[in-house]
Amino acid sequence: MLTACGYHADEGEETLSIPYFKGDTNGALTDTVIKALATSGNFRYTDNNGNFLLEGTIISDTNENIGYQFDRDPISGKRIHRLVPNEGRREITVEILLTDTRTQKIIYGPVRISASGDYDFVDSDSLRDTSFINAAGARESSLFFSMGQLDSINGAQATSLDPIHRRLSLKIVEGISNLPYNAE
Repeated sequence: MLTACGYHADEGEETLSIPYFKGDTNGALTDTVIKALATSGNFRYTDNNGNFLLEGTIISDTNENIGYQFDRDPISGKRIHRLVPNEGRREITVEILLTDTRTQKIIYGPVRISASGDYDFVDSDSLRDTSFINAAGARESSLFFSMGQLDSINGAQATSLDPIHRRLSLKIVEGISNLPYNAE
């Protein structure tokens, strides 16, 4: 895993360090931010003591149900008047702070940035949600044919992390790339 990155300014080479974001228990978000900075073409890595320090804290990581379907009677299969969730949205909010380590002046922030991602899920305990009757009249699992698109709520929430981290990283990079670093 990368531990820091460096900013390349037009007037000279400036470096930017990034410690692990607070609350990023496995370092996945921090790593994604570092990779986004590296691929932006504006930054150079340094493992510590950069001219600038980008600190981040995960403020919130929430999941909410946004899609529903009618439940079915487990015996008859008839639709009953009860809604059950089948689609969710995960939103992560981070707070970032950019400091010039030479002057200890805060250049940017604290600023809160959010990104979200939607996901579908099935009730893995429901035979009807995870199987179908094939042409021969036999029950067959639909999970084999789902190509990873049918997952339990926990699996779907976990899978949504990578795209959300990428969206957050791009927003962070765009934000700090457009700052007037040399403005007084």
